[in-house]
Amino acid sequence: MNNFPIFIMSADSYSDLWPVFFDLFKQYWPEFEGTVYLQTEEKNFEYLGINIICTQLGEQKSFGKHFRAGLNKIPAENVLLITIDSIFMGKVLDDKLQEYYNFFIDNDLDSLCLYHQDYPNQHQSNNKELNFVTPPAPHIMFSFQIAFWKKAMLYEMALPHENPWTAEWYGTMRAEKMKIKLACLAKDVKLPIKYRPAGCLHKGKWLTDAVEFLGEINYEVDFDKRGYYVEPQQTIKQRIMIKWMLIKHGLMGSYWNLWLVKYK
Repeated sequence: MNNFPIFIMSADSYSDLWPVFFDLFKQYWPEFEGTVYLQTEEKNFEYLGINIICTQLGEQKSFGKHFRAGLNKIPAENVLLITIDSIFMGKVLDDKLQEYYNFFIDNDLDSLCLYHQDYPNQHQSNNKELNFVTPPAPHIMFSFQIAFWKKAMLYEMALPHENPWTAEWYGTMRAEKMKIKLACLAKDVKLPIKYRPAGCLHKGKWLTDAVEFLGEINYEVDFDKRGYYVEPQQTIKQRIMIKWMLIKHGLMGSYWNLWLVKYK
């Protein structure tokens, strides 16, 4: 019995991906008996054998508002965060997930990332498969990887005006300043949920790894509908635009928020 809900970051524009995600979810995690909250604007989606609640938030104008409104729909204090393009690529280790969730609760963590990242300042916990992360851990203190989260802390990671990229950028700085209690998988520990950290899509187009995986398991998808992502050579103009996006969102409130954020 799973005593944590799942929060799926999504939107109506990804509705073509919902059947793929949940087909693989059901195939690789048949033991799951909890509730899945699927972020949507207007659309509803059902899947036999999975208790899905669609948030149906309406138009929210920005990612940050959409993200926070979705979290507000969940009555539980803790969530398992998953993005809709993190399709499962192997059997989910249900017993391990419950073990890790118990560790998350017992150690009063803010977040337990179910993936190993090269965080600085890691040290082993009383579970050899999990490491504590002590701030400062610049540049990667927060991301949208699959993780257990205290909902209230996750809410602080994305401001209303931010998009997914600026939320990770400024969210990392907020998480570091707040000294969140973070842990992650130790290096070379088997993923309890096997997935591609970069997701199966980039800029709405299919990534090669995902296409190859779905081909290997004979899962039919019309890849031409979204197209295939090809990494372009980044131009000076694009680098300037990215820099301006970070500055713009900073001026819209991210900088000010960092001044207001207090240490825990």
